[in-house]
Amino acid sequence: MTLDLLTVSPGASLDQTTTESLSGTPSTVAFATSPTPADPSASPQSVRFCGSRGMRPCPAGQECVLSSKGKSSFVQDFPGQCETVGALDPVSAACECGYQTRSIKSNENEVFTDVLESDFLHLKDIGAQQDWIRQVWNIPAVGVAPWGRNMTLDNVFTNPLPGDVGTKGVNGGDPGLQIRVTAGERRGGAVKSGEVASARRDMLYGSFRAGIKYTGQNGTCGAFFYYYNDTQEIDFEFLSKLYQDPAKAAALLLIIHAGPEVPKNDLFRPTPVGFRPADGYHEYRFDWTPERVTYYADGKFLWESTRGVPYHAGGLTLSHWSNGDPGWSAGPPAKEADMKFSYIKAYFNSSSDTSNKDYKQRCKDPTKPDAVCKVPDQTSPPDPNKGTWFLGPNKGLPGNNPPPAKPPPPTSPQPSESSESSEPSEPSEPSQKEVSPDNSCGGSKGYTCLGSENGDCCSSYGFCGSNSTYCEDPECQPEFGTCGGTL
Repeated sequence: MTLDLLTVSPGASLDQTTTESLSGTPSTVAFATSPTPADPSASPQSVRFCGSRGMRPCPAGQECVLSSKGKSSFVQDFPGQCETVGALDPVSAACECGYQTRSIKSNENEVFTDVLESDFLHLKDIGAQQDWIRQVWNIPAVGVAPWGRNMTLDNVFTNPLPGDVGTKGVNGGDPGLQIRVTAGERRGGAVKSGEVASARRDMLYGSFRAGIKYTGQNGTCGAFFYYYNDTQEIDFEFLSKLYQDPAKAAALLLIIHAGPEVPKNDLFRPTPVGFRPADGYHEYRFDWTPERVTYYADGKFLWESTRGVPYHAGGLTLSHWSNGDPGWSAGPPAKEADMKFSYIKAYFNSSSDTSNKDYKQRCKDPTKPDAVCKVPDQTSPPDPNKGTWFLGPNKGLPGNNPPPAKPPPPTSPQPSESSESSEPSEPSEPSQKEVSPDNSCGGSKGYTCLGSENGDCCSSYGFCGSNSTYCEDPECQPEFGTCGGTL
């Protein structure tokens, strides 16, 4: 199914989702949830909406573009304009042929075509970007839960760093995207909570990572998950009631939702971790391929399942809520409870025909240096005071250490078989290296960081900087800058 356009095939079912408008007023939009007919001769009735208020349709042969980042993959209530299909210019830049991830468990590599990276440490206004949509919905109390859940706009907000790196946001406390469960207030018999969903709903397999610091307040459930429907879902879930006793090992709930053909107990795994999720930021990661789902925390393998593996494109959701259910969220919390996100990094394939067409246009030579970017593994807790790395549009922002591809190690020339000995040659004068004009260093271009406005240290991933992430990197490149201490 093409997710870039609202394509309604004859007989297709429609779901409804509530999204956020620019005025903050919820609006309901529909999107197709069943694939187009298998018969290639079938002609679906295409209804192409643009994202502006009022759902203005685009003329035939055009589709809605919401921002300079590319085509919309989800019908949103944001201003957009109609553009001719296939009007994107080919891209000639690092990563144009995809992103290579490594399975820490098996050491196998996968290459994915698309990227979604969100730098929440420096995001000033969640409402001013288009990658994530705050959700607005309300469901009543169900079963033993004494309260319902009320997802609101104002329970999702930002607390950006005042500078490049640091430990406190401009409002004090932990920096990043904050999703709050409100204490005390029970609007309409429901606990006020928060949730955001990715605008892109065309994610089909990939590696998905989140920097998260969970709340220490008892009585909430937090989640980072992929979702298509209730039988196509991959979850990291956090229950703060599990983290109240320091004598007990903290555990994450790793859950895959599948159909009735797989027993639920086979896809539900409480998993101890060697840290307490409320003590600091940690990276939670799941890798999803057609064969398996694999979970990690700070690069440590947690669990893998080859059963119940989802096979449908969907999107990501970040959620934090409570309804008082004693068997799950417990609570509600006695004090305000905030779940914090420092970043999302997603490398994935797309089910969108348009995205795949764009990929073929921009990827001209996958063997070219930096055409396929190697995605590093986060094997320690991410530290906002040291910055982080990005490969996509955020890579040039302050406080980020963005590696497009790790340079290959230098090779030593081998002596020829016919030569038994040789006289040592006179050392040649070092060539004058060009100061990096684009923040990259080393590699095929050979740029130096010495004199760069971004810093004099060249990290192992080939970028200039001045903090410990660059200068104290064990594989910092002294031939292209300074190493051994923060400048």
